[in-house]
Amino acid sequence: MRMRIALLNPPTPASETWVREGRCQQLDIWGAPYPPLTLASIAGQLAPDGDCLIVDSGPAGLDLEATLGRVAAFGPNLAIVATATPTIATDLSWFADALKQRLPDSRIAAIGIHVSCLPAETLRDFPAVDYILRGEVELTCRELVRALADGARDLRHITGLAFRDADTIVLNAPRAFLEDLDALALPAWPGVDFGQYRLPILDVPFNLLAFARGCPFHCAFCNAGVYYGKKLRRRSPESLIREIRQNIRELGVRDFLFLTESSTLDPASLRRFLALLRKEGLHRQIRWVSNSRVDVADTGLFREMREAGCWQVAFGLEFGTDRMLRLARKGGKATLATARETVRAAVAAGIIADGHFIMGYPGETADDLRQTIAFARSLPLTFAHFYAAAPFPGSRLYEEAVASGALAGQNWRSINQHRSSLGTGHLDPETVDRFIALAYRRFYFRPRTVLRMLRIPRRPVEYATLFVKGIRFAWDVLVKTLRH
Repeated sequence: MRMRIALLNPPTPASETWVREGRCQQLDIWGAPYPPLTLASIAGQLAPDGDCLIVDSGPAGLDLEATLGRVAAFGPNLAIVATATPTIATDLSWFADALKQRLPDSRIAAIGIHVSCLPAETLRDFPAVDYILRGEVELTCRELVRALADGARDLRHITGLAFRDADTIVLNAPRAFLEDLDALALPAWPGVDFGQYRLPILDVPFNLLAFARGCPFHCAFCNAGVYYGKKLRRRSPESLIREIRQNIRELGVRDFLFLTESSTLDPASLRRFLALLRKEGLHRQIRWVSNSRVDVADTGLFREMREAGCWQVAFGLEFGTDRMLRLARKGGKATLATARETVRAAVAAGIIADGHFIMGYPGETADDLRQTIAFARSLPLTFAHFYAAAPFPGSRLYEEAVASGALAGQNWRSINQHRSSLGTGHLDPETVDRFIALAYRRFYFRPRTVLRMLRIPRRPVEYATLFVKGIRFAWDVLVKTLRH
């Protein structure tokens, strides 16, 4: 039997847009929701075995009834629901219950870091969910679809799967991470309108491109290793070029976020890709942004990236003191001095620098938070993001929070990067939230930042977009400040 599979980013009762992509579990406040790359990657692998439909409710503006109507019209045998820690209750209860009621013969599977870390608890707490796909999910999903198509009753051979057998919760053996990422088919995007995924200032469609998977570092606040492992696994330059050409030819997309923990972690591999990009002439056809740790202060590499179409790099800067970097186990050669040198090297190469910071980590003091704000302001950053420390399952921070009792009485919705749920031991969550609001106000409400942002637009429409979004963002910051 040829299967029909619906791949879903669910709506929420408040009609919010949430990103549920790998370790990115965040409410979209920047006007640039991520395309659902994991769902598209699953669809790519299932093409020989079934017909797929992707429904991303938030960007599409679909409420519960509209989402259920679209899925019901497709008539899936299996619905795969992406979920995240802050949205798990609405994803797998409010939405999944309604989906099961509308389509009682369809089976429901859940994916995401949260359910990968807590599969038994998820199956226990959310009876509408039939299966949990754990970790790197593409091959597990393909085996499940084939088993269901064949009418198999015994699913215990499918590694990476968790499910119910009558009243028993079964956790199959974990699936090993795929060594050869080139063996995966390219993502497929059935039902996706890329007009709904636009860069905030440039106002052009963009897509995610999985540059590599895995990270060898052990940052206590991060849970990426649960999903993609601790070993860096690279895609070949040729595979990346094929996907870029697919995006240009089939999707009309020429702007990209290279999704990886750090594109610069393996400079030799990155340089091979950049060389092929230039050889194929694609550096004149596309623009891209990427992530990086601060351990690489190589102006030459940043210049090569700039020449190959990179215009922005986001750095995980995290804290404004070396003490906090050590406390959070940032590892590698990450220090304030290294971070300062690396950010300056990127900007000297003509790349816009974007800094990401954490506030409210256990052990931080008010002075630490002031130093983080001062550090952000001292760097040549065009953008800065200040997140609340969030103890997501799969991270060491989560384990420590559970052991200390800090999560007692918390619900999953409260664990997010936009409002503090922990406090620091020295500061309560409300005080941390006030510092986050202060950080945004002190970084963005100054001429230096405004002038840097004004260098980005190249066309009148881009200036108009920047103005509108800037006013909206400034209002949001003022509301946060008044609230705290």
